[in-house]
Amino acid sequence: MPPKRRRVSLFDQAVDWGFHLYSLGVYMMDEGIADEVEFWDYSETRSTSYHSNGILRVLFYNQADVLAYLERFGYPDFLINHGRYGQTILPYLEGKCFRVHVPVLCANDRREGKVNAECFLVDSEDELDDFSVLYIPVVNTRKIFPMKCERKRDFIYLAGLFKSKRHDLIIRAARGSSLTGHFHPVDGSLLDLSDTNITTTPFDAVDIVDLLRTSRIAVYPGDNTSNPAAMWECVAAGLPIVVNENIRGGKHLVVPGVTGEFADEENFGDVMRHVLQNLDSYRPREYFEEHWDTISILQRYVSFFRKMGWQTCS
Repeated sequence: MPPKRRRVSLFDQAVDWGFHLYSLGVYMMDEGIADEVEFWDYSETRSTSYHSNGILRVLFYNQADVLAYLERFGYPDFLINHGRYGQTILPYLEGKCFRVHVPVLCANDRREGKVNAECFLVDSEDELDDFSVLYIPVVNTRKIFPMKCERKRDFIYLAGLFKSKRHDLIIRAARGSSLTGHFHPVDGSLLDLSDTNITTTPFDAVDIVDLLRTSRIAVYPGDNTSNPAAMWECVAAGLPIVVNENIRGGKHLVVPGVTGEFADEENFGDVMRHVLQNLDSYRPREYFEEHWDTISILQRYVSFFRKMGWQTCS
């Protein structure tokens, strides 16, 4: 194990992709609910290191590594698993710790009884039952918020270049039009952006908060994608959002006429233009603060886990 280091608190963390994953653990340390928090993932290279927020990042090569780690260092009191790749570990932890499963893009496994946990965070309202609550990716609202400044483009799309993210849909909507936009993080040479006003930047090349503040709206055309955390960051930044009506999860973020609109593939560009023409009628940040305040969501999770049987010392 590496030596511990001084850590930063919840809202002092950097704005990056991991805030929604780390925040519950950091909040629990801030509140004295947890003494130690670890983030587990798989990698080609095994390693352990502390993040600045005090979370120990442990990278395993495979499942056998995880089981050996548990045998050596003991079982955690509490575990949250995100998605399909880690759910095979859950049976080994039955009766050893309190298990929470976030079945992103693998809800069928849960419905068919292929995965078991004490409770679940689900990203679609039709998956709710007595053992689950809606999954809300929390946002660092102290660092992501609207600010009066020059709007340099009509839209921003924060998503890596994967087929399911459907950048092609936005390119088709923007081609031959006056719409201006930006893709991040994306290698523009891999796309045909001819006859569009779309720019791109690679990972870590720009300040995300600045990109959000200098855009008018955000778009999420992805279909086989589930509740992207960056979607919530866009709304927290005050951007109305246009979302593919076929997105797999996270539809509860879109409140038509308030936080944004749904669109189908054929009318996506028309809906974007409608929202741009009626920007002043939307109030995404106000609604976000009222319903999805960072601390309130984290407190709601802790209360739900306790209701489901998680025993804590405070």
